[in-house]
Amino acid sequence: MTLHTECQPKLVKPIELRCIASLIPHCGILIYAMIATVTLNPALDKSIYVDRLHPNDTNRILRVEVDAGGKGINASRVLKELGSETIALGFVGGKIGSFIEHVLENEGIPTDFVHVKADTRTNVCIQELTGSPPTMLNEPGPNIAEDDFDKLFDKVRKVARESSFVIFGGSLPPGVPKDIYKLLVNAAQESDSKAILDSDGEPMRLGMKSMPYMIKPNREEAERLVSLRVKNVGEAVRAANILARNGVKLVVISMGADGAVACSAGEVWQAVPPKVTPVSTIGSGDSMVAGIAHILSKGGSLGEALKLGAAAGAATAMTDGTEICSHHQVQDLLKKVRLERLS
Repeated sequence: MTLHTECQPKLVKPIELRCIASLIPHCGILIYAMIATVTLNPALDKSIYVDRLHPNDTNRILRVEVDAGGKGINASRVLKELGSETIALGFVGGKIGSFIEHVLENEGIPTDFVHVKADTRTNVCIQELTGSPPTMLNEPGPNIAEDDFDKLFDKVRKVARESSFVIFGGSLPPGVPKDIYKLLVNAAQESDSKAILDSDGEPMRLGMKSMPYMIKPNREEAERLVSLRVKNVGEAVRAANILARNGVKLVVISMGADGAVACSAGEVWQAVPPKVTPVSTIGSGDSMVAGIAHILSKGGSLGEALKLGAAAGAATAMTDGTEICSHHQVQDLLKKVRLERLS
């Protein structure tokens, strides 16, 4: 739910993790149902709505919405909506960082952030009512000190011991080494958790060297990773198979209205959501990741996971601004998702 600027932020104390375990009857495997998320560069997302944007001129604002943003934060909110236990980690600072913690606390999501000296960034999205793509103005984020890295790694190792999955995602703030995801993925998987990585560019390339359990690039990100065109399902499957050769067990490539493909251990699936009228695609990919992790953490099949992920992504695309999907929306769309095993 989008919060407004009149909400008074307050500092949230880290909540002690609860080890949630469940027994899968058909295979007798004890698993942890907690899913942790790590957002290195969260933001206060400020959405500004105008009839039409006129550069170099005065623009009248129709309304403004502010909300907590960031890939992992979005994923935690969707996981909570779907019924999974989750906890959000990462770096936050200043009044904006406190606001983000306040938003998550209001939604019942535990947090254990590292508090840095500088303010968490603000991202501005200018959305025209014409339906054209938004204009994004993203700040770089606060500088992160070396001792803050050490604190985060300690928290990741701790939470990974009590989580089935740890989801890492998003851009890097200044001062963070490009191979940070490689190191964090190693830390999580050495603590017996499965890492999911959703980033772009060099941080994604380097992170993949640690062989995370799952990656989820969109088609444009996949094109950059494999240096090949990814315009249809066949090309997406080819790209996913190339990426899987690097040791990643599960590769999911999202393709917007064309759904997504998933490749793992010889299984190839495609899930296509029903046609919806997109309002904002912000958070759709994060919602897909959350839906997939939600099912896999409970021992569900890859096909079931991809189907829920497609429904969650489409449901979030239907929401305004930076809001995420509701459980009701996801369940309604889930019945209409077309799932097909390709091999």
